Amino acid sequence: MRRLVILLVALAAAAPAHALAASPVSVKIDQTSVSTKIGHRFHFSTSIRNTGSQPVPGVVAHLNIMSLDPSVYVDPEDWSSSRTRYLGALEAHGSRRIDWTVQAVNSGRFVVYVAVADRNGAGTITASAPLLTHVAQRRTLNSGGVMPLALGMPAGLALILLVLRRRRRALR
Repeated sequence: MRRLVILLVALAAAAPAHALAASPVSVKIDQTSVSTKIGHRFHFSTSIRNTGSQPVPGVVAHLNIMSLDPSVYVDPEDWSSSRTRYLGALEAHGSRRIDWTVQAVNSGRFVVYVAVADRNGAGTITASAPLLTHVAQRRTLNSGGVMPLALGMPAGLALILLVLRRRRRALR
């Protein structure tokens, strides 16, 4: 056990300084929650700010979605086809606004957030606060336009049977 502690202390001392430094980049999201229905789109914005006195080269922002229900599978690519934005350098004390459009694909409760890192993968990853998203299941009486067919076929068959019955009675 003592050898493990010594090894961990040695590894921490040998780690590059930038891996231990806090990121000067902050990510703020303009909303805290949104409610929508399956198939509907919703919009939000993030503000990415360099709070440091040095430029941050190659900033990358990435949108992600996760379900709060373990039985709901989420494929983030279905929710947004433009999830990664390459922002380039972020000047000292500068900021960028990014507008996001997301389409609700599953019903349930979700967390949408934006994570930011530099393009070299150095430093830390900074994430926004969660955008709590509630997606209601869209209930529709005429899903896919089948209502006329679902009602029309039985009504048409009943009409044909009625006409045939009257003809038989007329022939007797």
